Amino acid sequence: MNFSMLRYNLCRRLRALPARAWAFAAMLLILLLPLVFYTFSLNLVHVSDSLGASRRVITRHTDHFAILEKAGMQPQREDKIYYTAYNGDLAALSIQRAFEVTVQADGVQVPVKLTGGTVQQALRSAGITLGEEDYTEPGLSAELTGGETIAVHRVSYQDEVKRETVLHRTRVVQTSLLCRRPEKVVTAQKGIDGEKTTTIRHRYVDGQLESSQIVDITTTRESQDAIMKVYGEKVPVSSLTGPDGTTSKPTEYKQVLTGRATGYSSKGGKGSSGLGLGYGTVAVDPSVIPYGSLLYIESTDGEFVYGYAIATDTGTAMREGHVLVDLYYKSYAESVANGVFKVNVYVVE
Repeated sequence: MNFSMLRYNLCRRLRALPARAWAFAAMLLILLLPLVFYTFSLNLVHVSDSLGASRRVITRHTDHFAILEKAGMQPQREDKIYYTAYNGDLAALSIQRAFEVTVQADGVQVPVKLTGGTVQQALRSAGITLGEEDYTEPGLSAELTGGETIAVHRVSYQDEVKRETVLHRTRVVQTSLLCRRPEKVVTAQKGIDGEKTTTIRHRYVDGQLESSQIVDITTTRESQDAIMKVYGEKVPVSSLTGPDGTTSKPTEYKQVLTGRATGYSSKGGKGSSGLGLGYGTVAVDPSVIPYGSLLYIESTDGEFVYGYAIATDTGTAMREGHVLVDLYYKSYAESVANGVFKVNVYVVE
């Protein structure tokens, strides 16, 4: 039997079917079509979360929450959902579960939920900002996994200024000026205490003192040494040196003048010549000893030595010839101790 004969017989038999059979077939087809359509619209979805839970769901839904509800895996508000469809009817849906960390700052504990990130992100979520010196434990870049407590440490500084007295020193200087009274002590300069300020920077962490450091020391008033003059045999008053570079008595000089020597004092400044005043300057009659002359002065008995000096000043007693030379001292007490000496004045230059 060939194919044409088979088709002919099939068509003849179908035509012979009663109308009731045709109606039943039509109704069955109507019922089966939605089932077939539903079957072909199903997807296989693999559902998992970051805690290790896993489900497989056959569903026609594409809504994430409907799929998760069918899988019995409900997300929390802070969770993140990732959905990937591939190969037609196969899909994957995963939940990144949020975990909780605690941020402790300013005496308050703030719970924060994250799905991942660093300490810095946790602070941002908690609405906490750091000052320039503030720091956290663990550090800002530390990765979080859940359950950590982040401690925010507030750092502040406070400067303390201390004023201290700087005690003056006492210097003892020998001089032949006291040859008449070797036991005498003359105060050539009074001592003055100085003052300094020390700035100490205290570092506080969370209100507790952590460390202290000296950041500045400033002298607000310089101290002044006390200078006490005591007798020293043939020790010159002046520290000036002669042509040979020493304070020794010159071996060569232009002339020697002998006369009275008195003493005077001042707070420095300039003499009548315009030259400065200090130990080693003397007042003269410029018509006898020109200004700028280099002199060497000692008592006629050699016990008192003023030493080398420059003629820079003058006075009435010198101009009237009552005194040959008036010797400069920085203190009134020294000028009184000088009194009057009979001296030899060597005019060196």
